Amino acid sequence: MLSAQQTWSLEQCVDYAIQNNITVQKMALQRDNQELNLKTSKLSFVPNLNANVGQNFSFGRATGNDNITTSQSMASTSFGVSSSMPLFSGLRITNQIASDKLNLQAAVEDLNKAKESLTINVTGYYLNILYYKELLAIANNQIILSKSQVDNTEKLVKNGKKSESELYENKAQLATDEQTRTEAQNSLQLAILNMCQAINYHDITNFSVAEIDAEKLLASMIGTLSSPYEAYNTSLAVRPSIKASEIRIESSKKDLKIAESAYYPQLNLQAGYNTGYYHSFQAENSAFGKQLGDNSSEVIALSLSIPIFNRLSTMNKVKQARINILTQELELENAKQTLLKEIQTAYYNALAARDKYIAAGKTSESSRIAFEFEQAKYDGGKSTPFDFNNAKTRLEKAQAQETQAKYEFIFRTKIFDFYNGNDITL
Repeated sequence: MLSAQQTWSLEQCVDYAIQNNITVQKMALQRDNQELNLKTSKLSFVPNLNANVGQNFSFGRATGNDNITTSQSMASTSFGVSSSMPLFSGLRITNQIASDKLNLQAAVEDLNKAKESLTINVTGYYLNILYYKELLAIANNQIILSKSQVDNTEKLVKNGKKSESELYENKAQLATDEQTRTEAQNSLQLAILNMCQAINYHDITNFSVAEIDAEKLLASMIGTLSSPYEAYNTSLAVRPSIKASEIRIESSKKDLKIAESAYYPQLNLQAGYNTGYYHSFQAENSAFGKQLGDNSSEVIALSLSIPIFNRLSTMNKVKQARINILTQELELENAKQTLLKEIQTAYYNALAARDKYIAAGKTSESSRIAFEFEQAKYDGGKSTPFDFNNAKTRLEKAQAQETQAKYEFIFRTKIFDFYNGNDITL
């Protein structure tokens, strides 16, 4: 865990989220469960081994160790071990192992998909924090300007060069700017809360994120975006959702072979050892050890089970397996269509965000120049507080819109870049 004094990079936030997110942990447990299923399937070829012990008491007529039934009270103890192993099962075990291997691969891809989704969400929360930090900085700069104007106006009022009404107008603007800063602080705190909840981190008070070189990042993004269909072809090969669907089709084909294996005879090898001790309450009994040796028996057997009629159970299971293959194929097609829609949306969102950022930058620059002219006019006594504050408000709004457009452009472009097979980094 990071100390309370450290700032968090995006990579650290993502790593912490992956380690502590409940959804990711559940997907990891599902993967572990599939690993156990595979281990169980692989051991199906290994012979089993069982032991048994029995104790009987007979009163009246009873059968002794000589297999003769007489009128006597008797106690008998039996011991045995047995083992069996499949020799042929219609390739059911082989196909079960193959199916479980594929299911494990699909579970790994499901886990990767959960990690990817979490990474995208954390990136959005991270950029949101940076956005509100910049809004707070803009609000603080506006307060500095307003305080400067209030101080200057107070001096001019004392010298009789400005009216008190102008002073109160500037003070009102200062109060408005302070309210805007409070709103920006609250929004920043809420953005931090959302991030901490997303990564399951509880020390919200001491949480902060590292700054990024936004200008350098933007310079590398401002060029032409690649084709959405190029990104789609790339994603088909690397996206976990597509891989998982493709793997599940192969797994369902193995499940079909498992169902069809019930049509074939099943051949098993069995072996066993049994012995016992008999005690008659009316006659003399042989020693315990001698009886165990005298009463022992060994058996080795082959059993062949030939299916003839099982109420159409096998036939229906085969049909269900074929339906499952068709279902999985439809799932894959649906995943591909969803992926294409996501990429197309990401592409046009990135284009729109880029154009919005460029336009917002021009508006911000124009508003800055207009404000500087208005400030010079006001300082020279050729403008009113209303005109000055109006220009100042337009500048603040333009800067806020540029900041919002900047981080939206970064996020949208990173999402599209992600579909091109690249990791999300800042």
